[in-house]
Amino acid sequence: MKCHACSRGSLGLFFRSVFDLELAVLPATKFARHATLPRLFSTARRQPQFEQAFTNNARPLGNKRIPGASDATEKEKERPVWQVEKEAVKRKLNGEAWNPRKKLSPDTMEGIRHLNQTQPTRFTTPVLAQHFQVSPEAIKRILKSKWRPSDEEQEDRIRRWDKRGEQIWTNLVELGVKPPKKWREMGVGRADNGKKPRWKSGFRNQVIVKDSVSGGDFGWAEEDLIPIVDGNSGTPSPRKVNMPFSDRMGV
Repeated sequence: MKCHACSRGSLGLFFRSVFDLELAVLPATKFARHATLPRLFSTARRQPQFEQAFTNNARPLGNKRIPGASDATEKEKERPVWQVEKEAVKRKLNGEAWNPRKKLSPDTMEGIRHLNQTQPTRFTTPVLAQHFQVSPEAIKRILKSKWRPSDEEQEDRIRRWDKRGEQIWTNLVELGVKPPKKWREMGVGRADNGKKPRWKSGFRNQVIVKDSVSGGDFGWAEEDLIPIVDGNSGTPSPRKVNMPFSDRMGV
């Protein structure tokens, strides 16, 4: 009897413990199941998984540096000033070659060097810049340059200079300016079919033409100088007075 009672007692304790465990687990499971139902049947728009992942992984740029811009800025600071100015001029000209209206011939540049070497205290950079009507920086570059062309390069420079002068005088003939004898012999200003040249018509000397220097007796032929048009119409400029160079320079 005692053994049967013990077995019944132990079996009852076992069932009681199992029953209490089911009561403890069952409410939590039902609560979790009922809690997920509104999410499944809700009409609200759910955020896609890839958008949610992108939002979670996105970080504000804040102080993050862009390597390309910083490197370009540092390279600009390290470059010499003349390279930066050259790039600025290239952008301003839209990639075209630098071709200023005011240029000095090779003979003129040699004359500038000769004047500065023979009398440096008299023919200083400001005096030469004012006389030849160019910037002081251009005179400094001419005096500082040690490059000298070879015979072939010198001939090529003279050929290009003559071609440039021919083009300029051809344009001036259309404005009624009489070209010098040198250019007339080269065919500049020549009219065809027996017509009068434009510089012999009533449109003659409608613009003021100056040479590439402001005065002075350097021993250069007047035909070799490249003219400059100031754009103002009116009477032609008076002829040069035969005066010593020192008096014309005012030194």
